[in-house]
Amino acid sequence: MRILFRLSIFPSFLSILAGSAAAQAGVGQADPNAGQDEARAVYVEGQVSRISGEDLPWALSAGERVPVRQIITTGPDGVARFEVRGGTSFEIFSKSRVAFRQNSASAGDLMDIEYGRVKINFVFGLQRHSPVQRVMTPVVIVTARANAAFTILQIEDQTTRVDVQSGEVFVQHALLPRGESTPVKAGDAIIVNRDEPITRKLDRGTLYRYAYRSIIDAMGVFISRRLPDRFIENMDDGAVLEARYVRGSSTNRP
Repeated sequence: MRILFRLSIFPSFLSILAGSAAAQAGVGQADPNAGQDEARAVYVEGQVSRISGEDLPWALSAGERVPVRQIITTGPDGVARFEVRGGTSFEIFSKSRVAFRQNSASAGDLMDIEYGRVKINFVFGLQRHSPVQRVMTPVVIVTARANAAFTILQIEDQTTRVDVQSGEVFVQHALLPRGESTPVKAGDAIIVNRDEPITRKLDRGTLYRYAYRSIIDAMGVFISRRLPDRFIENMDDGAVLEARYVRGSSTNRP
């Protein structure tokens, strides 16, 4: 009886050992796709943090990586540049909040911009992802089908402005999707309000008429907060949105 008992448990013991070895082998093998959807911070200045779920903000430094479905925030003096696999990159400016690859099941969805200003540079050809790339805001969905560089300014959840520096993007209203997307080419800009459908009238030429934006970016938030009111009053709607945003008069977020 003793011999039979030992023989009966021996196959079970072998199966347990085999399962344990297989599990350890699986742990030791690197997933070839691991980390390929992360964003790497290549430049960080000022207050820049990432948030995972209900966790407290974690300060970001250059060289760190941000996994999918995490929030990236910037303070009044924060600015950061990130790169993802394939060459696509994005810059997040002060007082902004974005969700990185919130919809990770869709390979082409880069981020959801909750508020703030973000510059995106989509690069195609080297990446394994979808043939289209998208950025979402509370008001619009911006899609690119080829290399494109553009800037999005989101004022709370009410208004989105899209400025295209190179290439072409297609803008669709997220709340009032009617008809085809509106194409916006390099040198053009468009402003979309939450409760109004997109019109074909583009805010053409604003990149040239308001070149002061680049100067403000280069010299930082210090200058942008000191634009006098009389200067703002002489701007068009798009420029007023930008100037008031960077000065903090449209939002009191830290």
